[in-house]
Amino acid sequence: PGMCEVDHILPFSRTLDDSIANRIVCLAQWNRQKRNLSPYEAWGNNPERWAQIEPRIARLPKNKQWRFAKDAMKRFEDEAEFLDRQLVDTQYLSRIAREYLSRLYPEKGSSPVWVVPGRLTEMLRRHWGLNGLLGDHDRAAKAKDRTDHRHHAIDAAVIGATDPGLIQRIQRASHKREQLELDDAIGDIDPPWEGFRDDVKAQLERIVVSHRADHGRIDPKARATGRDSTTGQLHNETAYGLTGQKTKDKTPMVVTRKPLEALGRKDLDKIRDDVLQEALRKLADGVADKELPAVFAEFGKRPGPYRGIRRVRLIEPLNVIKIQDRCGKEYKGYKGDSNHCYEVWRMPDGKWKSVVYSTFEAHQPGIVKRPHPAAKRLMRLHKKDMIALDHPKLASGSGVAVIAKFRENELTLVPHVEADADRRRRKNKGDDPFISAAASTLQKGRARRVIVDEIGRVRDPGPF
Repeated sequence: PGMCEVDHILPFSRTLDDSIANRIVCLAQWNRQKRNLSPYEAWGNNPERWAQIEPRIARLPKNKQWRFAKDAMKRFEDEAEFLDRQLVDTQYLSRIAREYLSRLYPEKGSSPVWVVPGRLTEMLRRHWGLNGLLGDHDRAAKAKDRTDHRHHAIDAAVIGATDPGLIQRIQRASHKREQLELDDAIGDIDPPWEGFRDDVKAQLERIVVSHRADHGRIDPKARATGRDSTTGQLHNETAYGLTGQKTKDKTPMVVTRKPLEALGRKDLDKIRDDVLQEALRKLADGVADKELPAVFAEFGKRPGPYRGIRRVRLIEPLNVIKIQDRCGKEYKGYKGDSNHCYEVWRMPDGKWKSVVYSTFEAHQPGIVKRPHPAAKRLMRLHKKDMIALDHPKLASGSGVAVIAKFRENELTLVPHVEADADRRRRKNKGDDPFISAAASTLQKGRARRVIVDEIGRVRDPGPF
């Protein structure tokens, strides 16, 4: 016990780098010899000792290996003094932003604008116990919760509390503790004031995250000249032929052609030629899916009635956007690519009903999909719009959600604080932040559209 320690490869007091890449397990006695030096500074002039170290360096990850090089400190230090090195971020955008903001203070002397390095923000957030304010609320949490948009607010609070004086105090404390050979590089860092963590927590609970909605642009005057711009693709690129046939539920049957070598196993049931379908089905039996393209390509080269075939005609039920020629005759169709908006209407009997406009329909003049002559439209919603409603998956305070997507008879919502919800659901299928709501769910939850401005102020008209 006590023989091994976790040390910073490059001295913390000179780099403020507390990342995993700058930490390594070492023997305590050699850590004492290294002191406030880089590995090469400590043993690079001792050929015998360095010969023992080099084979071990080769087994380390690359993000650790370069820290043992002769010029490691030179690579890290692009400013002469510690304070300048920490306050001037070498990343291009940060440097340009600093120069731009400094123009607000033309007086001679040092600029009151500085850049706080991300590694310093991370260290202070962890030492002040702010990582546990989100997620599992564990004070000892070491990593911030990126599934909650409010982690940006925590970073902003830390940056606002960081000034040159604090950075100097951290440097002095680190240097002193290294001289005393203490394990912890910086010890305890006092927060800006007593109760800082509780004050940040109270503000987080009040935050309503603002999301920028995209309602697109529909310009009637530009449309008249054929120059209207759209919010998305009106339809996909595949053209479908119209057969005039329909299924029992009135869905049109359409046809399209697909290259023979591009056919998959699921396409076999759609082949319109029954004889060809049976021949390809027998050919695919017992063949791995990845080998099917080569097998089907070879089929087109065999002697017989299908020799030289390159494309196969597929038939399937599909609702398509029908295209007319100059005479008004429908001759082909395209599958709609996206939806433009989701409308909620109140029917004469008091019940709510939803109507969805595709992007194609939204850009056609004169289309109004009123579900009943006496129906009243309550709200029109687009993707990234925000609504307030009562729902068990929403926080008891704000009850605000963002529209993630929608389709006929279903609106998919996500709490306003959720970030990267799709990835979270894929990673842990038992943890699904999405809320599926039909028009009846919206009515039961007293849903209404709310406006959240850039600084989080909520304009809520109240329930209908």
